[in-house]
Amino acid sequence: MNAHLRSLTLLAGIFLIGSDPVIGGTGPGDTGIVEILFESSAPYYEPPLAVVSAGIPVRWSNATASPHSIRHDECLKEDGQCVFQSLAVPPENSFAIAPLPPGRYSYHCELHPVMRGTLVVVESQAATEMSGPSAHSVK
Repeated sequence: MNAHLRSLTLLAGIFLIGSDPVIGGTGPGDTGIVEILFESSAPYYEPPLAVVSAGIPVRWSNATASPHSIRHDECLKEDGQCVFQSLAVPPENSFAIAPLPPGRYSYHCELHPVMRGTLVVVESQAATEMSGPSAHSVK
């Protein structure tokens, strides 16, 4: 599948989900960090779908009164590649990961399994193309 087709497929998925994703790292040389917040009510991770350019780190911040965790769904599979997993993140603390290669990373909270989110890492050009009116940029 070529890069343009992957971008269109990803865009279609975002519109079907109906959520405004965070687009991070859309500019050349952007070295910011994308932040995902723990929430006390649905959808529990804000945004529930975060799109970030390859090369940009991600941080989950806990502003709730309860501890939470972040666990890549592949960690649950015997033959899965566990890419990230936190311990319990106490209130007013955060958990950060280094930049990931392009891909789709579903994750959840081990302490509260109803909490689910998705991190999509794309090539820098794809993130720029996706930063249209339905998305907001985080730098």
